[in-house]
Amino acid sequence: MKRIALGILAWCALMSTSCGKQTSQSEGYTTNKEMELLTCKQEIASDSAFFRYPYRIEIKDGVAVLLDLHNDSHYLYAFSYPDWKLIAPFGRRGEGPDEMLSGDRVRICSVDSVWVLDANRMQITRWSVDTVQKSVARMEEIPLDKRLLRTLDFCKSENGFLVTDYTGEYRYHEIGMDGQIQQSLGTIPTRDSTYLENRPALAQAWRTFMDYNPRNGVLAMVTQLGEVVEIYNRKTGFHKVLFGPEGEPVFKAVGGEAIPTGIKGFEDVRVTDSCIYASFDGMSFKEMLKAFQEGKELPEGGKYLYVFSLEGELLHQYTLDHHVSGVELHDHHLFTTSMDNDNPVVEYAL
Repeated sequence: MKRIALGILAWCALMSTSCGKQTSQSEGYTTNKEMELLTCKQEIASDSAFFRYPYRIEIKDGVAVLLDLHNDSHYLYAFSYPDWKLIAPFGRRGEGPDEMLSGDRVRICSVDSVWVLDANRMQITRWSVDTVQKSVARMEEIPLDKRLLRTLDFCKSENGFLVTDYTGEYRYHEIGMDGQIQQSLGTIPTRDSTYLENRPALAQAWRTFMDYNPRNGVLAMVTQLGEVVEIYNRKTGFHKVLFGPEGEPVFKAVGGEAIPTGIKGFEDVRVTDSCIYASFDGMSFKEMLKAFQEGKELPEGGKYLYVFSLEGELLHQYTLDHHVSGVELHDHHLFTTSMDNDNPVVEYAL
């Protein structure tokens, strides 16, 4: 019950608070009422660390990092992979110069380049994991351009970073290794032009999660409200917007704020060399409010997994046997973070 109350309050607070010539396309997709059930291969326990809100997961080069959104001590935990032995916690929560005000996203490029976004401090930090000494060291801090307002997701790119836009003027920004904006790209693909009159509220409603694969140049963005997938190929200029059955984010603009009145949308997205994987929720805010008023506890996270081609064709639809938040693809297995059991990681075979 407490988690649902916090979840509703968090969403309310959330809502208040390189290419050639681009070719853009827009189309819809439909989902099946009966989807293939995907059952977990195993739940991965962690007796050496306690997680309050396991939110994101990254795996690369024999290291796995879990991000805990609301941990009391550290935001991040490094494990050896595939045996899942704790290496060390890092990213201590606090207001000190080497501490973090928030942990919002982690990206692993290599064991000595683990990048972490601290949205509240407006900076990206680089960490190095030593699997022998079982330690994680903070290597550098990159302050973000103040014009970004509040960066809530990022990806590592070839020459810097890609970050989401929160002004309503663009879709995302390229920033250099100095944290400064190099280029601002895209526009919010709303079909209702009246929303353009209130861009701050529109930007809140269209807040997205993103992922980028530098090998094929594909950037995918998915909305946290409604059901919209955007695909950019930064090498070819290809751009497609996919509207699912629930359509674009539904909200009521109050001043410069967006009050959601539709559904919770996607939870996370991953771009592999061949496909795009996205976890999806779909629960309406009306359902959430009703359950809260009746004292019922609803599970947190999405229970659906959609798989798209890099060109936007919906290839597979799965119902998961756990509610999940973060997703990671590694060795033909899907790893997810979950809060509906005592184990923070759930593994699926694809």
